[in-house]
Amino acid sequence: MGFIHFLEPYAIVSGICIVVATSAMERKRSHVVLPSGKSRTRLMLLRKDGLDVIAIPQSSHAWLSGQLASAWGNQRFAAPTPNDEVCLAAEQHDIGWLRWEVAPVLDARTGLPQEFCHVPAITHTALWGEGVRRARAFGRYPALLVSLHADTIYALTFNFAKASPENAKAVRAFLDEQHRFQAQMAASLRADPKIAEQASPETIERNRLLIAAFDRMSLEICWGVTKEIKIPNVPTSKDQRVELTLRPRDSDGFGLVVDPWPFCTARVSVRAEGKRLHGLFSTQEELIRTLDAAEPVLVTADLNAA
Repeated sequence: MGFIHFLEPYAIVSGICIVVATSAMERKRSHVVLPSGKSRTRLMLLRKDGLDVIAIPQSSHAWLSGQLASAWGNQRFAAPTPNDEVCLAAEQHDIGWLRWEVAPVLDARTGLPQEFCHVPAITHTALWGEGVRRARAFGRYPALLVSLHADTIYALTFNFAKASPENAKAVRAFLDEQHRFQAQMAASLRADPKIAEQASPETIERNRLLIAAFDRMSLEICWGVTKEIKIPNVPTSKDQRVELTLRPRDSDGFGLVVDPWPFCTARVSVRAEGKRLHGLFSTQEELIRTLDAAEPVLVTADLNAA
């Protein structure tokens, strides 16, 4: 199975995305080393707001992905098809992390929720597997796309050669299970005359690329776009793939330019919701209690054509 090759900063963001904003002009992303040994963007996103931290749940980041999917489509960029199923998959692609988000684990070294790279493979594969099972309750097509997205993520971020034997075994078993599931779902969809035309290998692959693009764009918006960001391998109406760019429109960082423009309206506004946290945490109980009582904060972005 072929996989897209995202720009290096793309990484899995687990459970809670900790988004931190210094000032509008000083947003920065920290870096950690993934198991692959490559430098990638910090997996729990830190966006400081003065001395505070805004924590965005993974489910809210996925909600923003769904907003992008719903607005997608024009003469150059075909709308997702089947539209409802693809938009639903975009919105629910991280549904497996819901259980983790209810009680994220404190990382005692940072005083913040645990980063994905420190979650054992046996744990995060179980969460991804749970996500696919939950997506199956919505239907075959959304579940297939969630499974394919998990497949894509591991292809991009997991290095079997450098992983421990037990972690490599856990991921390999998970991927083998997902490949069987994907084959089963695809065969079932192609045997269904009501949706077979929208379940060709080419259409499914196009939708896989779209889910990945929505996910990447949403992550970048949650991080805060302070310079030009490139989103490669975005499918067009003519079965071609192009590179999209995101860049700031103004100094406050909330107005963004998307080029080329893939949406059906002249302007698109998106949002996610997080919680404002003050300082670091010393105990698991303190982290959970603070998250439960924290002030809600909307993180918004206005997308505009070049």
